[in-house]
Amino acid sequence: MKHFKRTALASVINLALFGIPDAHADTEALERRIRELESRLEKLDQAGALSAKPVTPAPEVEKLNRKVNTLERKLELQDEVTTGAFKKLPVFEAGADGFKISSSDKKHQVRVRGATQADARFFIDDNGFRGTDKFEVKQARIWLEGYFFKDLYFKIMPDFAASGNILPDAYLDYAYHPSASLLVGKFKPSISLERLQGDSDGTFLERAFPTYLASNRDVGIQLHGGFGKPGYAAEKVAGPIDTKNTFTYQIGVMNGSGDDGSPNNNSPDTDDNKEVVGRLFAHPFHHTGYTWLEGLGLGVAGSVGNPNRQALRAQATPIGRTTYLDYARTNAGFAAPTSDGSTYRIYPQAYWYSGPLGAIGEYVVSSQHLVSGRTNVKQDNEAWQILASYVVTGEDNSFNGIKPIQNFDPLKGKWGALQLAARYSELDVDDDTFRIIDPNQSASRAKAWTIGANWYLNSNALIRANYENVSFDGGATRGRDMQNEQIFATRFQLAF
Repeated sequence: MKHFKRTALASVINLALFGIPDAHADTEALERRIRELESRLEKLDQAGALSAKPVTPAPEVEKLNRKVNTLERKLELQDEVTTGAFKKLPVFEAGADGFKISSSDKKHQVRVRGATQADARFFIDDNGFRGTDKFEVKQARIWLEGYFFKDLYFKIMPDFAASGNILPDAYLDYAYHPSASLLVGKFKPSISLERLQGDSDGTFLERAFPTYLASNRDVGIQLHGGFGKPGYAAEKVAGPIDTKNTFTYQIGVMNGSGDDGSPNNNSPDTDDNKEVVGRLFAHPFHHTGYTWLEGLGLGVAGSVGNPNRQALRAQATPIGRTTYLDYARTNAGFAAPTSDGSTYRIYPQAYWYSGPLGAIGEYVVSSQHLVSGRTNVKQDNEAWQILASYVVTGEDNSFNGIKPIQNFDPLKGKWGALQLAARYSELDVDDDTFRIIDPNQSASRAKAWTIGANWYLNSNALIRANYENVSFDGGATRGRDMQNEQIFATRFQLAF
């Protein structure tokens, strides 16, 4: 230890006198000099020369002490600065949930996500129905989402596979408190339950008939919030849907984009009339101990509006996307109608998930006025669906997708998760519609039953396979029914 002190002191003296940090020769000379001085001091002490009175340190020693103390303080300050800089460095994360960049204090975060859906669709024409077999990229999305100052959430999601809707979502959500958040921008209106399900989380390739009587996307402002069961804290949830809290609400004012409509490429609104959208949803058995009912959700949603000559979007089958109600194909003497006047929608809805089982039910009445020239027809369309699914491999079923217990790795005997599903859905077109629309070219009813299998390779990748049979009432010449549409479709999906 004495040797170490001598070496350190010699280094400091060398640094102070010469200003050269690596002068090893001078350091060794100083060490020898220090040893000589120590030897002389010991001899003087033994002779009693130092016991008479304290020795006043030489000015050079005091000067060196001050320099040593100054250097020690500089090192302490440098350490404090370095430690503070490390604490401010951002945190980078990459995994199954995407790529995240978070501030060190967790108040700010930007997340990069993406989804790709590659489809194959093959029509079975045993009954004379002929569609176009094709491969297509249904989705190709890379988007940013995150938050600033913990409360201000955002999402910007372009879709590079869409031909006319290249920016499905672009919104800000000031989620200051679980019971009251303010959502503004372009997003899914809180109406159809299945539409609100994540675009990568659905059970089938495409949604059922009730979904297409609600707007796809719209631009506006929405107040929303959630409440926990008494005795349990509510969770703060950003975005147009909340599946976590016991009771949730959404109420918004939108431009109004019509049945299955969406403002493409940020197209401007054409009139002052707006649409009011509202939704109430509850999980009445949250935290009750009845595990088989914990995942039951019940709700109702609706909208009211007053569009001014709004264009009408044709209705098509869920998976084959074959048009069966075309508002442009009118009876003789009529122009293509528009939606003009008061409209409303009512959407009772429910889901239930317990262990591997899952179900969704939804019903809708959509009312609007069809105007062609001087003819005004009140149209009340109805649609409903019932969907059931079962996860064969034992994972928990969920409205937000399946997380496999074991990821696909066949060499280790691991095969992922398998979900089987079935669905029945109908849409009934108001008979008064055919005062304007040609009944020989549009069906008055469409009925679809669908079966499917979803093979989850891991929490990000899955393969879907669906078979759907759609039958029609009317829609062909001389009052006959359109031929059934039978289609087999598959999809490979990657979402993170």
